[in-house]
Amino acid sequence: MKRFQKFLWKLATLDGSAENIARGVAAGTFISFSPLVPFHTILGITLAFFVKGSKRAAMIAVWLSNPITIPLFYAASYYTGISLLGFEHADIGILYELIDIIGSKIKLGIKIEQIQILLESEMYIFYSMLFGGVVLGLPSAIASYFISKYWVKRLRNEEDITIE
Repeated sequence: MKRFQKFLWKLATLDGSAENIARGVAAGTFISFSPLVPFHTILGITLAFFVKGSKRAAMIAVWLSNPITIPLFYAASYYTGISLLGFEHADIGILYELIDIIGSKIKLGIKIEQIQILLESEMYIFYSMLFGGVVLGLPSAIASYFISKYWVKRLRNEEDITIE
């Protein structure tokens, strides 16, 4: 609970309006569901730029995808994607290999090459995870927008905390 409070306090003390911060949080939350882990920060900042949100808030929010949540996000994205796209299940061991590569302490360039080789051999897994990530990321981004906007206003003690 303390980590969540610290997270909220970091957001509330960022420069910018509650709207700006909420847009950044939504961008970061959306990106955190993608299977493109090595690029989450860059993608979060880029998306925040396009939605006119706080880049710093996006950088904080992409950490929803972390070593603890990545297996859950990947599995949920994968199963959502294959279900909606109509693909057959692959050997679940491939997902664990992907998670192991991402969590390994090898250089980023080698890590990206290994992920690329794995995904090229089973490209429909990547497509499934990407599509599933979009499907799961959109409602999560919308929810995080409203929640973060409310809490930033509340923590800043602004008079009007209604969500427009």
